[in-house]
Amino acid sequence: MAEQEKFPKDWRQWLKTMASPSVVFFTMPWLIILLVLGTVAQREMGLFDAQKLFFSSWILWMGPIPLPGAYTTLGVITLCLLAKFLLYSPWKAHQAGIILAHLGVLVLLVGGLVTAASQREGFLMLREGENGSTISDYHQRMLHIEKNGAPLTAIEFENINNRTLAQIDLPFTIEIETLCKNCRPVMHAEPEGRQGFAQKVDLTPIKRDTSDEANMAGMVFAVRDAGKDQNGLWLAVEEIPMHPEIEAKGHIYSFVMGRARTALPFSIELKDFKRELHPGTEMARGFASDVIVHDNGVQWPYHISMNEPLRHKGYTFYQASFSIRPDGEYSVLSVVQNKGRIFPYIASAIIFIGLLLHVILRLRRTT
Repeated sequence: MAEQEKFPKDWRQWLKTMASPSVVFFTMPWLIILLVLGTVAQREMGLFDAQKLFFSSWILWMGPIPLPGAYTTLGVITLCLLAKFLLYSPWKAHQAGIILAHLGVLVLLVGGLVTAASQREGFLMLREGENGSTISDYHQRMLHIEKNGAPLTAIEFENINNRTLAQIDLPFTIEIETLCKNCRPVMHAEPEGRQGFAQKVDLTPIKRDTSDEANMAGMVFAVRDAGKDQNGLWLAVEEIPMHPEIEAKGHIYSFVMGRARTALPFSIELKDFKRELHPGTEMARGFASDVIVHDNGVQWPYHISMNEPLRHKGYTFYQASFSIRPDGEYSVLSVVQNKGRIFPYIASAIIFIGLLLHVILRLRRTT
C-alpha cells in the first residue's frame, strides 16, 4: 500500500477502480460481442472491411452512436491489469506464480499492440527467372504515374479525383470518366476518340467482392492538350499489363493502376517453381519454390514450401499459391512483416512457468 500513498487521493481512487476485477467483468462481455458481430458481418462485408470496423478500430460507430472498438476495449483491459499488477499485487513469495502469470498476460497484450501497429502483409508474385524486390499490398490500390520509367507520383485510390490529378506536374490535362474499385472489362466496338487498350475495352463498375483481394480497380480518363494522336480516352486497370503511355513534349508518361508497393531491403529470384497435382486431376496437392536471396552482394539458395517459409530481416515468406498465365507459371509468396512475432512465445513461456510455479507452491503449502 505504500506505493499507492505516493499518489493524490483522487488518483488513488481512480487507480483502485481501474485495478478492480469489475472492470474486466464488464469489458470482456463487450469484447465477446465485438467478436460475434465481426464474425457475422464478414459474410456481407468481407473479412478485410469487417476486421477494420470491429477489430481494428478505436471507436465503433453504430449510426450516430459511438461505441468502444476492440482497440479501446483491449486498452482498458491492459490498464486494468497493469494497475493491478504494479500497485495491488500481493508481492509475497507464495504468490510468485500468480504474479508471473499476470506478467505473461501483460506481455501478450503488449505484443498484440506492437503487432497491430507494425504488422505489414502483402505478396510477391514471381515468374521463373524473375527477380523481385517489392511486395504488393493485398488491399490498398494505387495509381502509379511514371515519367520516362522513373516514378513521378503515386496516389491512393481513395484520393484519386480530378482535383488531385490537376495538381500533378503534367504537360497535358486529364479528367476522370470512370473510376471503380471493382471493374469488369467489356469489349468496346467503337474506337473513335479512344487510345491504346481503351480502343477495344471499356470498364463497367460492378459490386465490390466481399473478398477484397478479388476486386479489380480501374479508371477510364480523358487526355487533352497532349497532341492530336494522344488526346482521347485511355484505360488503366489492375492486373492488365497494357497500361497507358502518353508521349508529350519529348517525355513518356505512364499510368499504372495497381496495388501499393513496398520496397524490400533485399531481393528474391525465383529459379524454379514446382507444382504437384492429385492423380488424374488438375487440383494442386502441393507447390514449392526454389529461390535465391540476394542481399548486399551476398546470395544463397532457399527452398520455400507450404510448410517451410523463408525468414529474413524480419520478413517471412510463405508459399501461398500460384498463377498460370499465357507467359508462364507464377509463384505467389505471401509476405508478412511482424515485429511483435516473438511476444506470444515469450508470453506463453512466462504464463506456463507462472502456472507451474503456482501449482508447485500450492502443493508445498498443503503438504
